[in-house]
Amino acid sequence: MAYLIEAVYLLELERQERRDAAAVAQQWWKPFHFRLAHELVDDRDGSVFGAVFERDHHGVPDAGAGRPSPSGAPSAVIAFRGTLLRAPTIRRDVEDELRLLARNSLRGSARLARAVQALSATIDRFGSDNVCVCGHSLGAGFARQVIRMLVASSSPRQQQQQAAAFAAASLESHLFNAPYLSLPMGVRSVVKTADCLLKALRSGVATVGKWHGKALRNVAYANCILGYTRLESTRKL
Repeated sequence: MAYLIEAVYLLELERQERRDAAAVAQQWWKPFHFRLAHELVDDRDGSVFGAVFERDHHGVPDAGAGRPSPSGAPSAVIAFRGTLLRAPTIRRDVEDELRLLARNSLRGSARLARAVQALSATIDRFGSDNVCVCGHSLGAGFARQVIRMLVASSSPRQQQQQAAAFAAASLESHLFNAPYLSLPMGVRSVVKTADCLLKALRSGVATVGKWHGKALRNVAYANCILGYTRLESTRKL
């Protein structure tokens, strides 16, 4: 699956260089007897953020490659690339990356609807047992999100959506370095620690404030006594 994710990276990079992207990237899917069915394109900037690959059953294996067709391979794979920090894609990619890190979700992303539509159509065509979803980094976030959305779309009144949800729940998926699987846990830990420190600080300030107030009262009382003593002493003298 990592090869197909790399192919999606190359499809976008070669597009940016205005070269024949498929001709360059096919080295990452052709040896494994897959073909590029279609690309998932962001309509706002034309960038390729994912792709659907299908098994090429009619392809003739390269005898010189010596690479057998993998047994149990899925009939279709939907792969999503990660963030590309290059001028044509950095804005849209970073927007989704920040959305994922801040909300632990990609809801609101303009790319999400197309990804869900692609997955749903692929499941309808091949069946959930023959479809795999994979992604790297931000792409792993998209892969996880589309599966979650299909599962959450189940409704007792809508049998088709419920069937699609059960199908999505049984999908094979390969997620590589998904940011929201690790960072948010760290962020939550930091927030929890900061909250504890803040409470401790507030408690300490309150304690110091109470002690300070009590000390001031004691000092004032002591001053009164001393002043009275001095006054009495002065009167005696």
